[in-house]
Amino acid sequence: MLKRLPAWVGFLIGGMLFVALYLRLPDNVYGVLGWDGVAVAGAVAIVVGIRRNRPEGAAAWWLLMAGQLANVVGDIIYFFAPDGDQVFHPYDVPYLLGYGLQVAGLLVLLRRRGAGRDWSTLVDSLIITSAFALLSWVFLMKPVAEEASLGLIGQLMAISYPALDLLLVAMVAWLLTADGTRNVAFFLVATNMVVFLIGDYFWAFASQTSYDPGTLGGRLIDCTYLTGYIAFGAGALHPGMVAIGRAAGPQQVRPMTLHRLMLLTAATLIAPAVLAWQAYSGGGRVLDAYAIVAGSVVMFLLVIARMTMLVRQVQAQAATLAEHADLLREAAQLDPLTNLPNRRAWNAALPSALQHAARHRAPLTLAVLDLDHFKVFNDTHGHQTGDRLLVEATAAWAANLRPADVLARYGGEEFVALLPGTTAAEALDLLDRLRPLTPMGCTFSAGVATWDGVESGDDLLGRADQALYRAKDAGRDRVVSDDVLAAA
Repeated sequence: MLKRLPAWVGFLIGGMLFVALYLRLPDNVYGVLGWDGVAVAGAVAIVVGIRRNRPEGAAAWWLLMAGQLANVVGDIIYFFAPDGDQVFHPYDVPYLLGYGLQVAGLLVLLRRRGAGRDWSTLVDSLIITSAFALLSWVFLMKPVAEEASLGLIGQLMAISYPALDLLLVAMVAWLLTADGTRNVAFFLVATNMVVFLIGDYFWAFASQTSYDPGTLGGRLIDCTYLTGYIAFGAGALHPGMVAIGRAAGPQQVRPMTLHRLMLLTAATLIAPAVLAWQAYSGGGRVLDAYAIVAGSVVMFLLVIARMTMLVRQVQAQAATLAEHADLLREAAQLDPLTNLPNRRAWNAALPSALQHAARHRAPLTLAVLDLDHFKVFNDTHGHQTGDRLLVEATAAWAANLRPADVLARYGGEEFVALLPGTTAAEALDLLDRLRPLTPMGCTFSAGVATWDGVESGDDLLGRADQALYRAKDAGRDRVVSDDVLAAA
């Protein structure tokens, strides 16, 4: 038994098959009915998709659907109402209304996706739109604006379509460059908008140049609109349409990918390309110099704005990396269990303490502490309890040391302490006060050595370590200096 196709797949396949069939339909009422049937089916599919999938913020989808439906009404009037020679045609009303509804729907959708806070993608879309605006003015809008026979109303009506197409270009470019979900439904909806713009710009170009694409050429352009109706209907039927209107999460400056850089580069080269073309074709005369200058200035300022955003992004990333590096550096010098300085930090602190003691001619005493019978404690009570002993013991010891003192974990159950400004006798007294603070009934042995002002840090540590071994040999639970035995 064949698996049932999802509704959106069936609609897409059936619609595209009809597009292929439409090329062979006669250029009469049957062809018109076929066209309008697909357009109406696309609008109905959008309504069904909205009702079935119930997206959050459905207002955007209803506005987009209303824009599509207005285009359908305009098509029906265009095919069946007499055209005449009037400047303002009946079908202009639904067509122009359709532009407004689609732009409004896209703005609502972009706001829900959080693009309203993403200034970098807005700037990118404006760069692209500025390039289209320059081309539209030079090749589509200016020739109409200079056609006095149309009259003011006729000129405004002729200019309104490419102007509204530019507004739609800006919205579509913003949608395609902004963050957010990019699933099958998203690309189907984007396809609708892109192919409609392609069809509009082709017909506008053909109208201005009096180019006749012929029956087949006209049918092929018609197929772009039909593809748009079908793609939008399939996108609305797709369950993924719900995610298109969801927020994209925290916004950040968009990275300048290679594809984006190439697209923006091509857009900014439009102005010099038009300038070169007019200079070449006009024998050095540039007819649209002011428009080209204006377009160049706008795009230059937008590029500067985009560069500023990228510089700020790099600065923010550098600050974040520096902060992370500081955190990693700090973490690399801390023992993860006791949160005391580790052996790496100790190796850096000892030479610094020796230099300070030599510079200020102050005493410096080093102590090595070792928990007594820690392995037996671990084997008896378990490693988790042993870890708790290490944490609680070091916390108790550190709480009774001065801020200038450094207590570090040297390894395992062995710890070292730097006691600047402390004599051997003062160190013995301090460590004897620390021993009773050791929790869980445990004790520690310690050896201390005072710097002689000449020896290296390793030698000083070695003498304190030897004193520790003498403390252990003497019965543990005691502190011994490098030359004095001090029982508990």
